[in-house]
Amino acid sequence: MENRNIFWGVLLVAIGSLFILDNMDLLNFSFSALFDLWPLLLVGWGISMLPTKPIIKTTISIAIVIFALAYAATSDKNFWWENQGFENLHGLHFNVNDNHDDEDISQEDETYFTYNFDQEMDSVITHAKLTMDVAAGKFRINEPENEHLISFNAYSNIGSYNSNMVSNGHQAEINISMENNHSIEKGTNRNRANIKLNPEIIWELDFNVGAADFKGDLRKFKVSEIDIDGGASSVKLSLSDLQEYTYIKIDAAAASIQLRIPQDAACKVSSDSFLVDMDLTGFSKNKDGDYISGDYENNPQKINVDIDAALSKLRIERY
Repeated sequence: MENRNIFWGVLLVAIGSLFILDNMDLLNFSFSALFDLWPLLLVGWGISMLPTKPIIKTTISIAIVIFALAYAATSDKNFWWENQGFENLHGLHFNVNDNHDDEDISQEDETYFTYNFDQEMDSVITHAKLTMDVAAGKFRINEPENEHLISFNAYSNIGSYNSNMVSNGHQAEINISMENNHSIEKGTNRNRANIKLNPEIIWELDFNVGAADFKGDLRKFKVSEIDIDGGASSVKLSLSDLQEYTYIKIDAAAASIQLRIPQDAACKVSSDSFLVDMDLTGFSKNKDGDYISGDYENNPQKINVDIDAALSKLRIERY
């Protein structure tokens, strides 16, 4: 086995294990800290080309991977994502707790912000666009919201949120952003948002985030478009079969992207990305350089994916 295959295999297994431990709350994994070590990728390639014995190159490669992941799992210079419940976020229609005092704050005396936003449902609205512009954090879309158009709950110590909605006939535009007057401090930074959407609405989702851990189980929702613009991100999305056409655009760096699509849906992947490892079982490359599933042309349900990423991993699987 070639040394570079061993290097990448060990690296992917180790990163995947860290994500599992992070999701189980057994370890705080700083993905952005790992992104800071991107020059080690060049070191790995350089080692694979050294004129020395394979066992020596393999040993050096594994040592580098262990060092990089140990740094990412223990460094406090970036975000440490921690699961936080929303016990204190329920029962409010709209609430912002802002006890921040810019003149008197220390690392020992952290300030937290809780934010609740429930937008009333209007029977006239059939389409809605949700735009989020936030620094970084953990974001979840899982359960439907049947009584409101949208329900948004957030917990953060890096700043408070703002929101507004503009409607025009059948269309609604919802904007949620973070105030930019709070800087990200060294140490423990927390920002987690739980988003619930009305399943009767056709949604367009636009997320402008930094180092994000974004998971969306969208199997109960009608989603026509998803646009994620992020940095070092982990993106996991499950798409529904409720929409005939869905367009997904992801612009990221050092990202782990996993898409789950319906068994019977056709899919096309377009990418001009640099160093993207694509796991596309059942796809073939057409004359335009795109990857398509075998039944793409004649299938009435299509999912088009446009990836612009560097040093990233893309996996598409069926359910």
